[in-house]
Amino acid sequence: MEAAALLHDIDKLPAVRPTVAALAHGAGSAEWLAWHGYPELGDAIIGHPVTRLADGPWFDRWFEGASIEALVVAYADKRAGQKVESMAERFASWEHRYPPEVRAEKARGSWTPETLTAVRQRAEALEARVCELVGVAPADIRRLEWTGRALRFARET
Repeated sequence: MEAAALLHDIDKLPAVRPTVAALAHGAGSAEWLAWHGYPELGDAIIGHPVTRLADGPWFDRWFEGASIEALVVAYADKRAGQKVESMAERFASWEHRYPPEVRAEKARGSWTPETLTAVRQRAEALEARVCELVGVAPADIRRLEWTGRALRFARET
């Protein structure tokens, strides 16, 4: 789970992107990692992009059979930006950074208000399932104390 969480966006790196450009985000990371000897990480990575929430039939199949690792990676991706945010804060941030025309392009289609509502509902279902599985409330999720020091150290080196 930790490796998948750390590497789930590897297909966004400039050195990796050209080799997987034909694949959707997430699928590119999974494929690149498989090519480099880590195919076992793919299942935990493939479902993390927010665009997956827009594809109801795909999400429903994935959600039904996803491992705890896949669910946690997808959920963590929805909660963690530069800081841990609530789902509402994270969606507000996305809507601010990505106006409708950018979201539509990233999603390879149009995100109508109905699609956005469905995306939020699926994200809430993901949150409820993960929190139930690990026995926490969404409001209790936070970074551990040591992460602030570790992040500062990483920025300084």
